[in-house]
Amino acid sequence: MSWLRRMFAESEGRAAPFYGLATAVGVATPLAVGTLTGHAADSVPAGLGAFYVAFAGPRGPYGARARSMLVAVAVVTVFTWFGGLLAGRPLLATLLVPVVAAAGAALPWPGPTAALCTLVAAVRPPTSPVFVNGVLETAGGLWVSVLLLAPWVVDRLRPLRGTLAEAVRAVADAVEAPAEEWSERRKAAYDALRQAHSTCALYGRPGDAERNRPGLFVDALDRVMGEIVASHSLLAALDREAPPSDEWHGEWRAAMAAFAGWLRGLAEAVETGRTPPSRPAAELDRFMRASEQVRLERVESRHDVIGAALVLQVRRSVERITDAVEDATGIAARGLEAGFDLPFPGGRPWRIQLPTGSPGLRHAARVGVAIVVAMALQNGLRLPYGYWLPITVMFCLRDSYGGTVERTVKRVAGATVGATGAAVALAVAPGQATLMILVFAGAAIGFALQPVNHAWWITFATPLTMLLIDFTRPLTWQAAGWRIALTVGGAVVALAAARALWPTGALRTAPERLTRLLHAHAELARTVAELFEGRTDAPIDDRLREAASAAREVEETAVRLAQEPAPPAEPLRGLREATAIARRLRDYAATLAALVRKSPVCAGPIPAILRRVADHLDAEADTGGLDLGDLLEELDEYLSRLCRRRRAELAGGARIDAVTVLREALIEVAGARHAVRALAEDARRLAEEGRALIV
Repeated sequence: MSWLRRMFAESEGRAAPFYGLATAVGVATPLAVGTLTGHAADSVPAGLGAFYVAFAGPRGPYGARARSMLVAVAVVTVFTWFGGLLAGRPLLATLLVPVVAAAGAALPWPGPTAALCTLVAAVRPPTSPVFVNGVLETAGGLWVSVLLLAPWVVDRLRPLRGTLAEAVRAVADAVEAPAEEWSERRKAAYDALRQAHSTCALYGRPGDAERNRPGLFVDALDRVMGEIVASHSLLAALDREAPPSDEWHGEWRAAMAAFAGWLRGLAEAVETGRTPPSRPAAELDRFMRASEQVRLERVESRHDVIGAALVLQVRRSVERITDAVEDATGIAARGLEAGFDLPFPGGRPWRIQLPTGSPGLRHAARVGVAIVVAMALQNGLRLPYGYWLPITVMFCLRDSYGGTVERTVKRVAGATVGATGAAVALAVAPGQATLMILVFAGAAIGFALQPVNHAWWITFATPLTMLLIDFTRPLTWQAAGWRIALTVGGAVVALAAARALWPTGALRTAPERLTRLLHAHAELARTVAELFEGRTDAPIDDRLREAASAAREVEETAVRLAQEPAPPAEPLRGLREATAIARRLRDYAATLAALVRKSPVCAGPIPAILRRVADHLDAEADTGGLDLGDLLEELDEYLSRLCRRRRAELAGGARIDAVTVLREALIEVAGARHAVRALAEDARRLAEEGRALIV
């Protein structure tokens, strides 16, 4: 039973107590009013409408929630009417409900809500005319929408503050990440920042800087992450060239811990509206002094100008991190004012790709066929509570076999526990009062825990759905037993469909996505070359985002491939390796971009190396490997000449701290050499992995 405990213990997100309480009030109020006035049966559609709209899962800023709930209310109304027209016509329902379910699987705006409304309206005994049922469900949906949107009036920025605070905490975790956790925390931080950018885009106008403070705040966090990535690369270069003392490394770790604490205090200030914390001066000043001492010792006693240059680059990186966090702190101190989140942002959420081999269309067809089978069994065998069979299939069948297995196990376990618990409660204390308590508690706890764990959601949603659909009928042991048995049967149908019907074909999408990955990283390398050539307006941030987006597509392909019944080992390994290599390549590109001075200096052969790397990534076929021997030797020789000239400059009486063209060129090239070599090696490996899978 340890697997069952693990299933209920795993956490997928944070609880939403207000969401659960508001939904419980929205669902239970119509039922209570109907029961007290003697119209319990007529109140059921209103309760169902509230349940459907809450089930649609509004998320994000309140404007986005309002938009999604208005769409959900419209979907509930239209498909309740449609389902009502199918009532008493089992053959027609068997043919048309699967079509609605397939459309919901393919299109985001109706989703599973449309199929659920259609199915329930088609199988429930009519308590009112079809049109009246639709109007009552509309009223219930609007009622719960008002409840869920109520905080908009007094605290419209709460979702924005929460998203920004999560991003700050993720960056703080990355700042002080130990080496073994760096990759995972870095990815989590960039995911949180991407979510924060998406949320900020729903507020105000991008061109209005004063009304777009949240966007500026996230931009500052982006700079922090960019400098942290650069610092890791510089530390690796420093340890490779001339390792500093353990004492200096200790001061570095203390500075990173101070940054992390500063950021966590900032996250709390953003979330609560309190005054942001001040700069941790003691730790940062101590690191600056230690770095300056190490740098001077290397120059004066060892004549180690390369090591001194790298130490100076690390110190400058810490200074830039400090500036970025201070910018974010200043924005938070002024207040995260923003324009109203737009209820109807641009875009077409209903758009879908329709190529025959697309995974989305395959999944939609799979859902349609599986629902046809489930409804044919329901009607052909005249099963009691037979509608539970297609409902289970609808919510168990995912777009991958692995996802279907996970959802099936959680649904069967949750439904068994929930149905049994509700039957026991009604057996111990039968009556309308117990029924209302179960409905209220199921909605409050179930919707509150829905973001946390699907197994807990099913445990409370199962009796809630059972009681809502059959509110005027008693929940007996026989009814609970049938629901549990039909849940198991629907799970079997879903597993069979996921296993046998049109495998996802994730591997088919790999060549196109890998080609895009190679081209995006080639453009990134060219843009970094432009920076070193003096083009300070080169769109490095855009290229980094495009490359990261291409890598996410390949990573998604690997995840889907891993969830197939028998995933091919070598292609799966290759996809995972390609995304890992691409992530390191982007890190080195970001490091190089951070090292470039605003005042251009001669970077020697670095731009030529980067352009040759880009050409290699862009090549349509294997060109026999990336040959950089001549350029890398030229880079080493160029750095040696800079070192000799810098030593001669110092011997000629130049002050160590004097800013000269030669000094800045040495600092830039010394810091870039390790990153350039590592980027070139990763580009070679990425091209090998990518082309092996493309072919």
